Amino acid sequence: MFSSLHNEMTEALTSLRAEQEKIAAALAKLGEVTASATTKDHTIKATVDGQGRLVELDFKGQKWRDLAPKELGAKIVEVVTEAQQQASGATVELMAGLTPTGVDLERLRVEGPDLEAMITSVIEDTGRWSR
Repeated sequence: MFSSLHNEMTEALTSLRAEQEKIAAALAKLGEVTASATTKDHTIKATVDGQGRLVELDFKGQKWRDLAPKELGAKIVEVVTEAQQQASGATVELMAGLTPTGVDLERLRVEGPDLEAMITSVIEDTGRWSR
């Protein structure tokens, strides 16, 4: 009985360590993710990091100076949003193999984790191990 439980726990810990290494590697890659988008006329380019934060805004030529402030602002918002969507896609792709089946990463990113479900799952797992 004890040996069986010990073997199960050893296997579970080994599996957990392997997953931890995969997650650490993915998180390191996430730190390197960037995405860029450019307006159709190539006058404005926005670059964001893996979390969607704007890290660079580049203006080419002089054409952008002729835009009305509202139009310029709309173009900036457009390219930043496009770059953020690309970064989000890259992030989801990196993390896709590391999440349990049925986990919607985009929803998780927007809404945050379901703490109630997580706690319930831990309690259920604890009950299974204590038997």
